[in-house]
Amino acid sequence: MDKKSYLIRAIYDWCIDNDSSPYILSLVEGKTLIPESLSGSKEIVLNLSPQSIQNLYIDEEGISFKGRFNGKLFNIFLPLSSVLGIYAKESGDGIFFNENKKLPPQNRNQNKSKSIEEKSKPHLSIVK
Repeated sequence: MDKKSYLIRAIYDWCIDNDSSPYILSLVEGKTLIPESLSGSKEIVLNLSPQSIQNLYIDEEGISFKGRFNGKLFNIFLPLSSVLGIYAKESGDGIFFNENKKLPPQNRNQNKSKSIEEKSKPHLSIVK
C-alpha cells in the first residue's frame, strides 16, 4: 500500500489544525478532472481549505472534492500519481514528492548497513 495518500492527509490535517490554508500542487494529466478553463497548464495549484471545497476524499486512487470556479460547482479529481506536493499557503511548509529520487528496494538495506558501519565510535574528552 502506498504511503502517499497518508502523507497528504497528514499534512492536510496539520494545516487545518494550525489554521493554515492547505494548498495542493498537481500535474494536469489525462485522468485529472478539473474545469476546462484551468486545463491549459501542465501544473495546477488548488486551495483545499474547508471554506473553499466540499466532500474532500483522499484514497489510494487520488484526491476528489467539489469546488466552485467562476460561480459553478465542479467535481475535481487529482490522481495520486499527479500530486507533486501539499503545503500551507501561509508558511510554505509541507511535503513535496519526487518519485524519481526513490531508492530501488534492493539498495535500501545496503545503504543503511553502510552508513551504520561508517559511523565512528563515540569520543569523549574532558573539558576544563
